[in-house]
Amino acid sequence: MSCEDSPVDVMMSSAGTWRLKSEDGNVRTFFDIRRKVGNKIIRAYLLKTMIEEGRVQRIRATLKGPKDEFKDFADFLVLGAHGEQGDFHMLVEAGVYENLRIVGTDKEELHQIQPDALLAMFTDALENPASHDAMLFLSVDSRVRPG
Repeated sequence: MSCEDSPVDVMMSSAGTWRLKSEDGNVRTFFDIRRKVGNKIIRAYLLKTMIEEGRVQRIRATLKGPKDEFKDFADFLVLGAHGEQGDFHMLVEAGVYENLRIVGTDKEELHQIQPDALLAMFTDALENPASHDAMLFLSVDSRVRPG
């Protein structure tokens, strides 16, 4: 993802991938991991540190869900961070009360690891954003709140 405030499209193919397409034509693919992580919920208050430290970038985006239906990107976010496996991005549903749910990851090797390890990577990046060079990408009209 670029650091520019550019419109992007997010789509999901029938093969179980979400694609994030920026205005300049760059595409980022997210592997659908909803079945893998199930309904494991992360509390949105973990976003507070990221927001307080200014680790948020607003982007214009549209989102298409698994059945090619439009979803409101204002209820989602992307976490970009650096971990043991290198740089990664996670697509996260954030419009469920004050909870977060990981729905996709951009690295196939992350798609292969255990659900608890994925959740640990995500929460560690939120709790220690400086050590992971973490950044949140939110819609310009995001309704995401840190809880």
